Amino acid sequence: MNNPFLIGELIYLRAINEQDLSGNYFDWLNDYEVTKYTESGRVPNTKDSMEKYFREVIQSSNNVAFAIVDKQTDRHIGNVKLGPINWVHRCSEFGILIGETQYWGKGFGSEATILLLRYAFQRLNLHKVILGVSAEHAGAIRAYQRVGFQEEGRLHEAIFTDGHYCDKLIMGMTADEFTAKYPGAA
Repeated sequence: MNNPFLIGELIYLRAINEQDLSGNYFDWLNDYEVTKYTESGRVPNTKDSMEKYFREVIQSSNNVAFAIVDKQTDRHIGNVKLGPINWVHRCSEFGILIGETQYWGKGFGSEATILLLRYAFQRLNLHKVILGVSAEHAGAIRAYQRVGFQEEGRLHEAIFTDGHYCDKLIMGMTADEFTAKYPGAA
């Protein structure tokens, strides 16, 4: 294992490093299938834009990002992040990207989400984590619900994808809700 920070059964999370930028990460951000429901897939990604984003994240005290790594192969398969973090209200937004499509639907993203939520609530002392997701992204919605996120709101026609507008769901989870669902997660 290559400097794990948070360790699960299938994956571990580690800091994103500069070597990741020259790996498959660049290709993921230019792959329509991977980025269809993300903001990062709207314009072509460049090495310069990746390096700028990387520098901003590692220098920020309001964002935390990790590489998701398959424990068996040590392969970087995606990224997960909290940010921006509001330290006064103790809340943050959550984001995840599994770039290696052969890992979709196999529990890797759910485990990364649970690891990051445990970190958010138990180490950063956050109270709430929220996310936004396209109402058309049924697989992601089911995965978020399985982990424990609940729909809290809907923004009508707030996302433009494939030539049409669709709703954006706002989902959230509090520290108490996480502890109730995962009582042994401490």
